[in-house]
Amino acid sequence: MAALSILQVANYLIPLLVLPVISRVLGASLFGSVGYAQNIISYLTLLVNFGFEYSATRQIALARDHAHKERIFWAVLTAKGVLLLISFAVLACLPLVMERMACDPRLYVYTALTNIGIVLFPTWFLQGEQQMDKMAWANFFTKLLGALMVIGLVREASAYRLYPLLLSLASIVVGAGALVYVIRRFGIGRYTCSRNSLREVLAPSSPIFLNNVFVSLYTTINMTLLGIYAIDDVIGYFSAAQRLIIALNMVVVLPVSTSVYPEISRRYEASHQEGLRFMHRVLLYAGSAAAVVSLVTWVSAPLVIRIVYGTGFEPAVEILRWLAPLPFLVMTATLLTVQGLYAMGLQRWAPRVGAVLAVICISTNQILLPRMGVKAVCIGWNVAEGMECLLVGSILLFKRRKICSI
Repeated sequence: MAALSILQVANYLIPLLVLPVISRVLGASLFGSVGYAQNIISYLTLLVNFGFEYSATRQIALARDHAHKERIFWAVLTAKGVLLLISFAVLACLPLVMERMACDPRLYVYTALTNIGIVLFPTWFLQGEQQMDKMAWANFFTKLLGALMVIGLVREASAYRLYPLLLSLASIVVGAGALVYVIRRFGIGRYTCSRNSLREVLAPSSPIFLNNVFVSLYTTINMTLLGIYAIDDVIGYFSAAQRLIIALNMVVVLPVSTSVYPEISRRYEASHQEGLRFMHRVLLYAGSAAAVVSLVTWVSAPLVIRIVYGTGFEPAVEILRWLAPLPFLVMTATLLTVQGLYAMGLQRWAPRVGAVLAVICISTNQILLPRMGVKAVCIGWNVAEGMECLLVGSILLFKRRKICSI
């Protein structure tokens, strides 16, 4: 976990180092346009991933033998390939209903190409094999390659479309390399994917995917709704603060969630009580660290915005402070959901929780956005993450009492 955390710092420090360059080149308006395109494409990324990052990871970790792993590997890869084709079909239809996309379709196509790299990169397999260090290094080289190309080639505002295109190309190159490495390193042989194999990987991932859809409705949809009410400049300020928060979440939350998940899945498989005790320890230490990160973020917001984005992004300071509680809330919610519900095989509860949270978040935004603007988006996000902690925590508490009474 410590090694992965160090690599994640480098992994997300690189994009942060690019932001001072790209934000000054593009300005708040075009920076907002690119951020909004990335926001829309994230829905298609959600479709392509389909929850395999958790369900397939668990299946690989618990696979009976090498042949079983091969069957899971090719089934997941086939399923993601089909979902990728569906995502591009959806992308072709979106300009018909979204004026922003119709005005600049190339920006969205270039951004969507990153999903090819996501399909090729077998993150879920490396997680299941607990080879997270190799996964982190590959992500590091993806960011490094993309950053070098962006800094070298995006020199003026008119080249703003080149920014997401270069990031997509870097993702594809590293994803292809990672796929070849996994096939050779783990001796993955040829396998003809059958319908039974597809059902085997799709069935456990479906409730996770459904929950991820609901989760996106109280995280990703914030910027989507903001685009209805706000101009590109305001979207740019929100995108600036949001990118910092997401980077913090990835550095603080992802290493813990990624490294612990395969191990805690095995502990739950052996004994639910042992799994719960292990989760409590992780929650205590990781939650405390995330709380400190949230506090430091609030205090240092003016300095961080000035250093990263320079003049012209001052309104992002207040937005960043409104979003500062999120590292702590996301850490707690992620551990309870992933290390609790998913690892215990209770993923059927996740879509129900997600549906409730989506309704709360969308309702909050619809009521407050016309009156409070971008602050409403921040409030809705915080409220949704806090409610996830309460709801999932209640389910796990009930489950623990039921186990202890047996």
